[in-house]
Amino acid sequence: MSTACPYTLYISRLSPNSRRSISSQLNSLGKLMGWDEAERAQRFAQLDYQQAMVLRQQMQAAGWSARSINRAMIAIRGIVKVAVLTGHVTQQTLAQLEAIQQIKHGEHQGTALSTKQVEQLFYQLRADLSPIGYRNLLVFALLLGTGLRRSELVALTLKDYDKPNKTLLVRHGKGNKSRVVYLPEWSLEYLQAWLKIRGNGEGYLLCSVYSSGKVKPTEAMNASTVYRLIRQKLEAVGVANVSPHDLRRTFITRLLSQNVDINTVRQMAGHASISTTTIYDKRDHEFMQQAAAILNYRSHNR
Repeated sequence: MSTACPYTLYISRLSPNSRRSISSQLNSLGKLMGWDEAERAQRFAQLDYQQAMVLRQQMQAAGWSARSINRAMIAIRGIVKVAVLTGHVTQQTLAQLEAIQQIKHGEHQGTALSTKQVEQLFYQLRADLSPIGYRNLLVFALLLGTGLRRSELVALTLKDYDKPNKTLLVRHGKGNKSRVVYLPEWSLEYLQAWLKIRGNGEGYLLCSVYSSGKVKPTEAMNASTVYRLIRQKLEAVGVANVSPHDLRRTFITRLLSQNVDINTVRQMAGHASISTTTIYDKRDHEFMQQAAAILNYRSHNR
């Protein structure tokens, strides 16, 4: 059996651009699964059918698009194929993984919350005046006010908040790219209310809060906690089967419906291309009907 690492061998065969993209995606997937960085390469190389299905379910639950999930599964099969060639796993393991079908997807996926649903959500959230309640309010205010990804949200520290400029610095966005996001006034109100409880000590912006109300700035809020919180609070106002990524879709759709140009929206969302941003656009047929109703070529209509 070869001592070479199947993960490293697979990644090394890719083009520079693909290498960066796939490495970043698999790194995010490892974090999603809670795997230590040191063990991720081995974990991917030794995945069996059952583990791969759990992995796929976790990606779906986290709001990953079908395109992203399928690309991750292709990379995993590639790693396991190298593991077969180097004698780390059996051919049967690879055959089982290859039996997993791709997820079908159309041009549009996910959903966006309506204005009424957002209003109902915040009405419910404001009823909880505990330290946890104030923190949870800020979670939704930042997700809906800035379009942050869940991983970006939980990684924020207090020093990432620029009070004079009313911005947050996202240090490690998708593809390990940094960007600055601007906070709307209503989000700032919830941020200031939370900071009065959290204090100004160094550490994570959205940190752990014990049931006693004690705030622990050195402990980051867990990404899985954010996922459960979103599902729980939205189900309470009658919105089922919503993922954290749907709040990002809501942010993008709302900006577009307020006539913000799509390139600005792309930059605010941290997308590399406009084509990605259009996938998140959930404006419905009613919006298109309204647009058609105001279309007018004056000289032609006379």
